[in-house]
Amino acid sequence: MALTIQHLTRSVCSAAFYLFVTSGTVAAQENDPAPPKGSGGELNSAQGVFDVQHYRLELEISPDAKRISGALSMTAELVASTGAIMLDLDDALTVDGVWVSDPQTRSAGLSKVSFSHRDGEIHIPLSRRSTGETFVVRVEYGGVPREAPRPPWDGGFTWSRTADGSHWIATTCQGEGADVWWPCKDHPSDEPDSMDIVITVPAPLVVASNGRLLEVRKAPGDKLTYHWHVSTPINNYGVALNIAPYETITTQYQGVEGEPFEFTYWVLPENRVQGEKVFEEFQRQMTFFEDVCGPYPFRADKYGVAETPHLGMEHQSIIAYGNGYRGDIVTGYDYDWLHHHELSHEWWANLVTVRDWKDFWIHEGIGTYLQAVYLERRFGPEAYAKKMAIDLKRIENKGSVAPRGARTTKDMYFASKRPDAPDIDVYMKGSWICHSLRWLVGDEVFFKILRRWAYPDPTLESSRDGSACRFASTDELLAIAEEVADMELDWFFELYLRQPELPELEISIAGSKCALSWKTPGGMAFPMPVEVLVGGELRRVEMTDGEAVLMLPRGLAPEVDPHARVLMKRPR
Repeated sequence: MALTIQHLTRSVCSAAFYLFVTSGTVAAQENDPAPPKGSGGELNSAQGVFDVQHYRLELEISPDAKRISGALSMTAELVASTGAIMLDLDDALTVDGVWVSDPQTRSAGLSKVSFSHRDGEIHIPLSRRSTGETFVVRVEYGGVPREAPRPPWDGGFTWSRTADGSHWIATTCQGEGADVWWPCKDHPSDEPDSMDIVITVPAPLVVASNGRLLEVRKAPGDKLTYHWHVSTPINNYGVALNIAPYETITTQYQGVEGEPFEFTYWVLPENRVQGEKVFEEFQRQMTFFEDVCGPYPFRADKYGVAETPHLGMEHQSIIAYGNGYRGDIVTGYDYDWLHHHELSHEWWANLVTVRDWKDFWIHEGIGTYLQAVYLERRFGPEAYAKKMAIDLKRIENKGSVAPRGARTTKDMYFASKRPDAPDIDVYMKGSWICHSLRWLVGDEVFFKILRRWAYPDPTLESSRDGSACRFASTDELLAIAEEVADMELDWFFELYLRQPELPELEISIAGSKCALSWKTPGGMAFPMPVEVLVGGELRRVEMTDGEAVLMLPRGLAPEVDPHARVLMKRPR
């Protein structure tokens, strides 16, 4: 998700930003449904019994009425015997009927069944079925979907207008989950292997969505139907609609694997000149990520960016972009930070997806860190140091970055009611954890770890069929890092990720002897080396068992960690 809170709450822009994010708030109505429950958490037993193989979402969008209507068809396989399943759908929408395939016949037809829709859940009966059976469910539904009060942080539909009064529509739902606008199994641990998105809109509006465009056909009533096909796995919240009188700026991008793939920006007509300029930077950033993280994962479909009436989101193969063609006002460097961050999610969220939101830092922290690496490579080491210093000031240490136990999005992210929610730390502390790991293992090993985190099996880098997409966890990343670095790193992950407190470096000097020791919560092991500057000479001091003694030349005082390599308690 976009990092406006990082970039705009600091400096003189903070007041303007507050007005920006609150001015679009939708006033609550007496009959408004309860707030969306959020995504993830403990997997409901009625959802754990099936594995989604395919979704087909067919919707007609009525912009003037702000209504949607259509159907969701799901093909799934049972992983346990059951007589019922559950899908999620926001109570703001109405289910008109549910149909299920009949296992007793060879007919491809569906039979209408009874159902209940309450508290954001659709409970659907199945005739008793066994493990391994495949079934189809069709849900017809519609209504006025929840309007996003503060997109992208508080999501739903955004019904906006372009400068000439044309409709400009977008969806965002990371915090709420995709069920805020379409029926699905709303849990990060299950993705369809593929998906079809069939959207009808009034002509001449354009629909930019995930995957590749199969066709545009005329529909009754001066409407157009756009059929998009996603050929790889996709997370639920990454499914998105972007609807406007778009024009396209497109090229065949020469990727690191040698085969060109479609690279397109859906831009508002009035912004085409600015769009063509920033399109060059979009490609520069793609080159960076392919070099550092490996091939762009979804080149079988496309890489797309759509101009949106909200700031941005990492929707797979159709990044939402609403940064207004601005540089980075915090670091002062002239690059499009918003696009860079959202593009990072094509690897860290869409290729590598957490199976539970407790590991949210994998999506956000690695992407935040790669922004510093991009600055380093483009503008030099001082730009890297400046970005890391800014991020360090934002770390709060309220809760574990990667807690154990299932979590929902609302347990982990902004506006959480949990006092131990890591909140901004999934970005900033996650970034600094990567930074400190780089110091610990060295540049060559670190960047090899990073690439293997994205593609554990190097042979999968050449795949285009989605087989490289996977679910990941903090424990998996630990195992990969230990294998690549050939060293034990559980102490590093345990201290930085599993509890919130930072280590403190205690220093005592007696004559020519300087004693260094790590003070850690609960006496946790922490053999983290530190850099010491003495008399103009930099030394790497190993801290075996968390302690070291350094002999000082007469009259010279040491400067410990002068380049801020290690995440530790520091004076504010």
